[in-house]
Amino acid sequence: MKSRFLIPVAFAGLLTACASTTPTYYTLQASNAAPAAAAPSTQVWKGFQLRRMDVPAQLDRRSFVLTQTAGGQVNLLNDSQWASPLPDEMSLALASGLQDRLGVPQLASAAAKTPLWQIDVLVQRFESVYGERATLELSWTLTPLGFEGKTQQCRWLDTEPASSVPELVQAHRQLQQRWADALAAQMQGKPVPVNLGKAMLCVS
Repeated sequence: MKSRFLIPVAFAGLLTACASTTPTYYTLQASNAAPAAAAPSTQVWKGFQLRRMDVPAQLDRRSFVLTQTAGGQVNLLNDSQWASPLPDEMSLALASGLQDRLGVPQLASAAAKTPLWQIDVLVQRFESVYGERATLELSWTLTPLGFEGKTQQCRWLDTEPASSVPELVQAHRQLQQRWADALAAQMQGKPVPVNLGKAMLCVS
């Protein structure tokens, strides 16, 4: 590989291995999710609809994308792939995470006029820096449909240290779970835990 930037030996070895190994597939979904909590009987809304999950075009793929801090280069690892394209992985992880935390289902549409929260997500960064960290930066709009509530617009920026590809995957799963914790608390009208609130900024 020709480059005007120097690549650390470990990283260069990783790229070399990509050309000849069988792909390893990863998922963002939690492997040992706790049993779903029961929704309060007095709760007005009965579910949620994840309407949009938009990600940057360079991330809309199954190959794992690594970023180098020097020079802003990105590398596609064909031997390390998501089980489905990244937008689908993020959608599945968020939907299952919210169902586990809220005890209500994701609804396919609002056609039945069931009171629900509608969620639209725009991902700015889903970054994996080899040997350093995973970063998740996104914004979302939370809209009440069929019940009284405030539309809220929020931004999330969170990082988790990680080194190898498996560690980066685990770091992204942790970031995804923390975001689901914060979003679930927001939907329930509960205070967002202090350690999560630092990553979150909302207006309504």
